[in-house]
Amino acid sequence: MSTITVIGLHNRRWLSGTIVLAALLLMLTACGSHYGNFSLSGEVTHAFETGTVQPDLDYYYAGRDTMPYAIMGIDRRYQVPSRYWIPFDPQPEQLKKMSGNIYGKDRYDPYGAHIRDTEGKIIGIWYSNVRFKSVSVDQQNMTVEVLFPNPENDDRPGIAAYDL
Repeated sequence: MSTITVIGLHNRRWLSGTIVLAALLLMLTACGSHYGNFSLSGEVTHAFETGTVQPDLDYYYAGRDTMPYAIMGIDRRYQVPSRYWIPFDPQPEQLKKMSGNIYGKDRYDPYGAHIRDTEGKIIGIWYSNVRFKSVSVDQQNMTVEVLFPNPENDDRPGIAAYDL
């Protein structure tokens, strides 16, 4: 006698997320030498929430300017070669307003973090509520690439587009 197992919607979401996370971890392990990290910082959170613009950083946002997925400031010596990160020159009120309207903030509280290179040196700041993300730093070409799943795909099982 055979047993038929039905995978429910919740289990499919969990399975999809697990597969995507495993693939991301495999990529990180294979190319680990170029990956930096994020370190949580209350100081960075406060800077974004109060609209404190750091003049030594270039600012970018992903998503809509009225409701971004994430905002980051990167050391001016680095380039961000991505069509998904939109450069902008924020004024304090604009940065405060954008930070207060992060996409999905009703589900997860946004947080600030330092972006660190492969040696642990701070090369930027981050503000979002995205939990799964990675940062690739190419010291030779002086580029930074931050990737994360599109938050608007969270409610669609099987879709985990790492397109940002």
